[in-house]
Amino acid sequence: MDIKFHILWLENSLGIAINQSNSNIDIPLTGYYFWPRNDVWEQIRIELSTKKWITEGEKILILNSVTEILNNWQKNTKEEIIQNNNSFTLVAST
Repeated sequence: MDIKFHILWLENSLGIAINQSNSNIDIPLTGYYFWPRNDVWEQIRIELSTKKWITEGEKILILNSVTEILNNWQKNTKEEIIQNNNSFTLVAST
C-alpha cells in the first residue's frame, strides 16, 4: 500500500492527514488532525482501526511515521522529513 502524509507545518501547530495512493489517485484515509491541540497519534490510531483492509503491520508503520513527524516538528526540522522520505507532502509551511 502506498501512503502519503499531507503536512501543514505551522509555527504553533502541525496538521497531518493521511491518504492512500493508487495509480495517481489519492484516497483520503484520515482528515487533518492538529497537534498540539489534539492527540494526533491517538486520533489517527482510532481512525485506522476502522480500516479493516489495512494490515496491522501497515498501521504500525503509519503510526511510527506519525511519531517521527511529530518529533521532528517539535525539534523544528522539517527539512529532515522532506529529504529522508518522499511519501511526505508539505502542504503549507510558515
